[in-house]
Amino acid sequence: MKHILAFAILTSTMLILTSCDDISSNKVVLAQDQFIEKQVIFFTDERNVSREIPYYDAIIELKKQYPDHFKQLKVVSLNTKTTNDIADTPPASPAIVVVEDNQIICKVEGHKSKENIIKPVSRAIQTWEQ
Repeated sequence: MKHILAFAILTSTMLILTSCDDISSNKVVLAQDQFIEKQVIFFTDERNVSREIPYYDAIIELKKQYPDHFKQLKVVSLNTKTTNDIADTPPASPAIVVVEDNQIICKVEGHKSKENIIKPVSRAIQTWEQ
């Protein structure tokens, strides 16, 4: 019950993504062909919420550390058509993707611990502050 409440609160206030690979060749494309300067995107699968708990915990921690960067967190459900409008190849769920200049600079996906989500995403966001 505690996790369901946390999920409900988190989904109503924010959305995010997973494991970092330096995949600079992956492009992120919006349906409106908008340029993404800096964005954190969380890919979620509402049918498998229990696997996403470490991601929500990581998002809460990261939002405390980088409140300005998480104000416009984008949450994308993998069960909708919007997923294909956001990414050429959607990541596995759950996932957090950090995008800079329409390039994926960090991708964390699949079953990870909170710490293994926070570390790579933090490193990617820290490059924004340089």
